[in-house]
Amino acid sequence: MIKSIIYLLILSLLWGSSFLWTKELLDHFGPPTIVFFRCLFGLVMLFPFVLLKKNRLQIKIHPFLIFVLALGAAIPWNIMSFSLQGIDTSLSGILNATTPLFALIFSILILKTKPSWNQTTSLLIGFLAVIILMYFSGQASGSQFSIFHALLMLAVTTSYALNSIWIKKYYTNIPAVVLGFWTLLISAVFNGFISIFTEPRAYMQLGTWETILPLLILGSLSSGLGYVIYYQIVSVGGPLLASMVTFIIPFITITLGIFFLQESFHLGIAIGLPLMIVSLLLMNIHTFKKSAVKKD
Repeated sequence: MIKSIIYLLILSLLWGSSFLWTKELLDHFGPPTIVFFRCLFGLVMLFPFVLLKKNRLQIKIHPFLIFVLALGAAIPWNIMSFSLQGIDTSLSGILNATTPLFALIFSILILKTKPSWNQTTSLLIGFLAVIILMYFSGQASGSQFSIFHALLMLAVTTSYALNSIWIKKYYTNIPAVVLGFWTLLISAVFNGFISIFTEPRAYMQLGTWETILPLLILGSLSSGLGYVIYYQIVSVGGPLLASMVTFIIPFITITLGIFFLQESFHLGIAIGLPLMIVSLLLMNIHTFKKSAVKKD
């Protein structure tokens, strides 16, 4: 259990810092190029783990699967890069926590599940937190905020939610690491073509630590090794423990944003973050209860 908690903290740091590293790379590359290099570095790290899987790459690729996997990286990572051009990383990290809220909405619409009272209440509290965050972010002095770029971040979490719902509905038979590999591969190919035309000489900037270090962490560790760590947590500690990464990431992004990017800690964060945490806890209350019963 201690090992799982250590894995959880490492994963939270890796995924929580992805906003910081993306923001740093925007000084050197455009969004498609950042996503291309991120996926390329991730593929290099993930490939050895894929080789250990039986029938590792033998999955039938068809247009809908490509679209679903694109919703896991190619689409949201591009949108996130554009989003970070207009909002603080701390706000991005908190808005990223709305992914389970959108997943609940799409599970109702697509999977036809009936929401419980706590899930409905969770949605209301969660989106109240979003409204408060956006309002006070726009009023706070020293904070970078654009309503358009904030909405782009919500488009990111919508993509993640749709990806998880359709994976759950149609592709649970495919090993998670293999799905992760194909997700990165599709994104690398898609963004690679765009990068060639928009920034054909981008590779020449890879010789500096200002670009190579963020890409190593963002690509190899966060995007590549992150998949392996996440599913290791699921297998050892269970999905409940793995889901805790959603709760921890906002605190990571806020801390990194304040200390490394001199972002402001304003009233919107002070009110919105606790509301978002309450929303997520309320959404998972039944899962927590089941876990407690099993331990007893």
